[in-house]
Amino acid sequence: MIYIESLQNERIKKLVHWLNKPAMRKRDQIFLVEGEREISRAIRSGYDLKDLFISEESELIKAFKVNNPIMCSKEVFAKLVIRRGTVRSLAVFSRPNKGLADLKLSGNPFILILDGIEKPGNIGALMRTANAVAVDAVVFSSLKCDPLSSHSIRNSLGGIFNTPWFESNTSDVQNFLSNNNLKSYLMDPNGKDFSFDIDLDGPCAIVLGSEDQGLGESWKNNDLQKLKIPMNGIVDSLNVSVAGAVMLYEVLRQRRLPKSQ
Repeated sequence: MIYIESLQNERIKKLVHWLNKPAMRKRDQIFLVEGEREISRAIRSGYDLKDLFISEESELIKAFKVNNPIMCSKEVFAKLVIRRGTVRSLAVFSRPNKGLADLKLSGNPFILILDGIEKPGNIGALMRTANAVAVDAVVFSSLKCDPLSSHSIRNSLGGIFNTPWFESNTSDVQNFLSNNNLKSYLMDPNGKDFSFDIDLDGPCAIVLGSEDQGLGESWKNNDLQKLKIPMNGIVDSLNVSVAGAVMLYEVLRQRRLPKSQ
């Protein structure tokens, strides 16, 4: 087993760069996962583990059946994680590259599109809900953050590893929806109030935009159905992760209803 107690160690310096620079993580095709639960879920979901770093305070070495884990002094390990003092393990995984060409639709697909979202915490919360309702796929469309950041992974409780996801851009996603004849529902504060009479039982996609700006003009200028969740108080919108949860569970509710004869 390797033991590291210096912040000048080359592996440690690279980890610190990865922690602070999302572009470098993407360039090097890796992502970082903190915590035993999330690391275990990534491994069980088939993600490729490259390195495992463990604090000398940890008792988890036997829990991870990994060859050659790297133990760090507690001072060094504290520099490698965001959740300092609460986690004792950090893993480096290979970053998958999955585009729309890799997305194979089922006969009755249920897709979530996240377009232009800027906060990784919202991505994580939405992926947690997407996993809970078992969507067929999530598409990250022109995101303004790293969906595999530590905040996103933490908020998803590792659910991001168990839900198929794909990355693309807004234009290609719009063409994909059109070419596959998916009923697409855009969540838009200027849309019409959502009604439980709307049929979400067939092939459909729920499209959510950023917390700050919502969906861009290219979405608003098409003929896709635009909906909003009714707001009866003084506020005009819900947090995007809450709005997504409302819609995803309504799709799930409708799909579980007895079929009419």
